[in-house]
Amino acid sequence: MSRYIIQTCILLGVLLISGCSEDFLEVENKNNLTEGSFYQTQNDFLLALNSCYCPLAGAGMFGLNFQFVLGSYEDRTLFETEGWDRLAVMNSSSGQASSIYLYSYLGLYRTSLLLRQLKNTGDIAGFDEESRNRYEAEARTLRAMYYFYLVVLYNRPVYYDEDDFPVDYNKNFTNGEPVQFWEQMEEDLDFAIPNLPKKSEYGDEDLGRITTGAASALLGKAMLFKYYHHYVKNGTEGSAEAREDLTKAKLAFLDVMNSGEYDLVYPGEPKTRKDYLYALLSNTAYLPLQSENNTYPSENNIESIWEVQFSNVRIQPGWLPGWQWSGSLNSQYFSVHSNSYKNHEVHPDWFYACDTVGAPPDFDRDPRAYATCYLDKDTMHIDPASAFYKQFNSFINTKRVAQSRGLNREGQPSIAFGLKKYYFPVYSEEGTSAPNNDPVNRDVIRYADVLLMYAEVMLLLGDDGTGLDALNEVRGRVDMPPVPALTREAVIHERDIELALETHRWLDLVRWSFDPSWGINWDEILGPGIFQAEKHEYLPIPIEEINVNNGELKQNPGW
Repeated sequence: MSRYIIQTCILLGVLLISGCSEDFLEVENKNNLTEGSFYQTQNDFLLALNSCYCPLAGAGMFGLNFQFVLGSYEDRTLFETEGWDRLAVMNSSSGQASSIYLYSYLGLYRTSLLLRQLKNTGDIAGFDEESRNRYEAEARTLRAMYYFYLVVLYNRPVYYDEDDFPVDYNKNFTNGEPVQFWEQMEEDLDFAIPNLPKKSEYGDEDLGRITTGAASALLGKAMLFKYYHHYVKNGTEGSAEAREDLTKAKLAFLDVMNSGEYDLVYPGEPKTRKDYLYALLSNTAYLPLQSENNTYPSENNIESIWEVQFSNVRIQPGWLPGWQWSGSLNSQYFSVHSNSYKNHEVHPDWFYACDTVGAPPDFDRDPRAYATCYLDKDTMHIDPASAFYKQFNSFINTKRVAQSRGLNREGQPSIAFGLKKYYFPVYSEEGTSAPNNDPVNRDVIRYADVLLMYAEVMLLLGDDGTGLDALNEVRGRVDMPPVPALTREAVIHERDIELALETHRWLDLVRWSFDPSWGINWDEILGPGIFQAEKHEYLPIPIEEINVNNGELKQNPGW
């Protein structure tokens, strides 16, 4: 996304909504503009629309805490202390749960406010119907994403839309019903899809804006997750309505797959070890990657459907992503940079879950193992002039969590496994705040994810062969042999390996756990007695939200 849009996000985060205190959770009103004085021109609406993107980049979402919580909860990463891995730290007063909640509602508030103004504002000179519809479509798609995270993370938080907008700050809000979120998501995306441009129809100045492909992919994802969170949970997975929603997901994914706008990034010929790795790593790198013979474009490439846009532009003093600067805090917390906190490390079990049979030449196992993890002696940058054009060293670049807990295996090829996705090349440019203000974009949905969700939908509907083909297309990108049948085990494995470290694993395990046929055994995955059913499927609603609503907003079970 252009620097102009990023700066707009940061400035409007101050002007339109709120400022933040030092702990970035307590919100105070710093409004300098009123609704009546602001929404006067098309550019006013454009600025407001741009601000709707910002909460996804904020500290509560992809700027930090979304990765922090979901990465710490899942079994494939290790937090530096055991409390997060054992689900023992989170409670209704936890700053991380409050932060995710806050930024999700900042997004819901901004999108619903914009939609309300679009509905209630008359004709504006130069603001034609096509432009109004596109602005509405972008806002609706963004709102659908905020709804999605609210319902899958909190289950029954407060629900509102542009027609039931929170204008009375003294009103006590009650819990919404999950079905309200699912139905409004579907309505929003049904409107958005025909009113959004294709990816190829946007110019460079609009890079990163929502496309019809992104809206279609989100619709498919929403209908798939609704199947588990709504139908399976309520015992109606065999209903005609459930099948209708799965069919709608199938068609939405097919729209993306048949659009000609997206593809996997494949290793170029002649294939070398670097080609396999760079084809994969290009999806999570901030620089183009050059192998011996091929160049792999990175951010917003052909595999990208929806990315949260970051840069290292600093707009204001301070350090808050999506507000005071345009980068994230992810590298500061999770990267292998010598000055990072190194909070996360890849669990050795994930590395050994990668298939060894049928691996291409120069690999002893699935190449995705080496594109996901840093191993001792891996080079951490592509530029010989970089301070990180040197070998990864477990003693310097990790906290060796697995080793200290006795989780390493005999003959393990690295003392520790560092996070390589999103941190290769290591962000370390001189004259910047590195590892702060991390400019690496974050994937929300990429094409490999769509192929695997399509395969899952076809498994649930009864595969006609195309679901298996889609799953094997993902495996075939790295020349791993095809699996002979589309099974639950195959879907679980491919999502585990292909999408590792991309914040999908925990949400996948939770939704599958509602259906016993998926065989999710929490004691085997996390350890005996750690996961408490009917509690840990959702995060706690922040206690300050319950208090400010005088108890009319009820807590999730178990919290």
